Amino acid sequence: MSTINAGRKGSAQLEVMHKAGWKIDENEKACYIDIDEDDDDEANDKLDESQRVYSRWSELPNLVLEDIFAYLSPKERYYASLVCRQWYSAFYLPTVWNNFVVDDRTLTRPKYNYYSGWQYCLDHMRTQNCLARIGKHLRGIEFRPWHSFNNIYQFMAMLSWSIDKGLEHHPQSELIGMGQRIRSLVYHFPCNMSQPNDPEGIKLFGTGGQLLKGLKELLLRLPDLHTLKLVDFVLERFEANHLLDEVVCSCCTKMRVLNLVNVTTMHCPIMHVGLFLNLRVLTISPQNIDDDVLSLLADTKLRHLHLLQNSYTPNHLTISACGVKAWRSLKVTNPRLRVHLRLENMVDGEVVMQPEAPVHSITYWAPKSRIRTELLIRMLDHYKNSLAVYGHELLPRFSSPKPFHNRIDSLMLLMCRQCFNLDTLIIREKVSTSTLLLIARTAKNLQHLHVRRFAVILRCDWPRHPEWSNDFYLWLKRNSHSYEAVEREISQILGCKWKLLSDRDFKQLTVNVKSGATWT
Repeated sequence: MSTINAGRKGSAQLEVMHKAGWKIDENEKACYIDIDEDDDDEANDKLDESQRVYSRWSELPNLVLEDIFAYLSPKERYYASLVCRQWYSAFYLPTVWNNFVVDDRTLTRPKYNYYSGWQYCLDHMRTQNCLARIGKHLRGIEFRPWHSFNNIYQFMAMLSWSIDKGLEHHPQSELIGMGQRIRSLVYHFPCNMSQPNDPEGIKLFGTGGQLLKGLKELLLRLPDLHTLKLVDFVLERFEANHLLDEVVCSCCTKMRVLNLVNVTTMHCPIMHVGLFLNLRVLTISPQNIDDDVLSLLADTKLRHLHLLQNSYTPNHLTISACGVKAWRSLKVTNPRLRVHLRLENMVDGEVVMQPEAPVHSITYWAPKSRIRTELLIRMLDHYKNSLAVYGHELLPRFSSPKPFHNRIDSLMLLMCRQCFNLDTLIIREKVSTSTLLLIARTAKNLQHLHVRRFAVILRCDWPRHPEWSNDFYLWLKRNSHSYEAVEREISQILGCKWKLLSDRDFKQLTVNVKSGATWT
């Protein structure tokens, strides 16, 4: 009897040993996990199978699983696919791989270098296995290098090689259809690499050489590309002139969205943008466009032209605007075109004025940019018949004056009077409550009015106008003494519930130049 008990005890210990083993922790380090024998396990083993309660996570519909997997990294998606068959099938759903982000750590392993110490290098075996499993499902690729450009170059080379192998007469089964579903490619180059010993505080580095060559070879192998975004390349003029040669050859009729921000820092028109006949949205820096480019864009189906300036764009005083005749000709040939001027900069700056352009929106993402009287007057002279969206995002990093004659109240009201198509207005500088009431009454087509509550002054400091009646002036003075009265009256005028925004809500506000403003 003792022999039998000893045998049962030995088998139980052996079972516990089989449960233990080497595991990989969150830092990708191996550790041995020992499972102690628990008396509760014996009690649970005696439970009847009908009494067990199982979770129903495996029964989630594919639409929900797609949204969940979209938030996970490729590594986390792989681990989640090992849970059950339903989650394994969700690993290959189309929308899960709408965007594959490649950065310095993607599919890498640490490797010791005698001169530089430990560095993350691309693991070619893991990369090949990854592309073999998901390469045919990729819909979009986004390259975001920070320091290790060699890893990005090797990944692009392996992807190009896999696409070529998949197009052979007798390809391997896992390489069939490699990269054929890719519709979007985004490349952000980190040209801002500050160093502590840099006397100027910033150094600008552009891409080029083998990295640019590898990208162009990859673009040549993507014939169904619909969206291409190349941001902050800062190329030399001779490299910029041939940047899109391969793209024009492969997808000149399929390109819909094209972003070319700061291809160069000097004046260099990119003529290739006018060869995409079905292009709908073009984002380009003002130094990369001129009259000849506008004449080519007139023959396309372009609907939105975004002229974007960021922190790497040259000063607006050094950039020449396009000619008046070119804009007039473009408006006649393509009357549905809308131009959007935008500034994204952490320091003070201004947008480059384009006289006679069909400007639909002027927006700023610059905390130190103020509203200046002379510039706003020029905007109204040029764009009063077409301007529909105007505003400054982010919280200001300057103090606004309180006296009425130094504030922007009269400028905002002048804009509402002259721009009869004004649809969206965002105000972050100090204004009075009476000004908000006058803006709501004056702008007939205004639908989106966003104002910081912290910047609103409870005051009726407008001098009485001769055309105002006594009742109107009393209404203005009576409702200017409380925030609740202002919100109530503006809600009645706009026909929807309106309220002043806190700094937190205003900071999250983003401008959608096509349909007003939204919150992120």
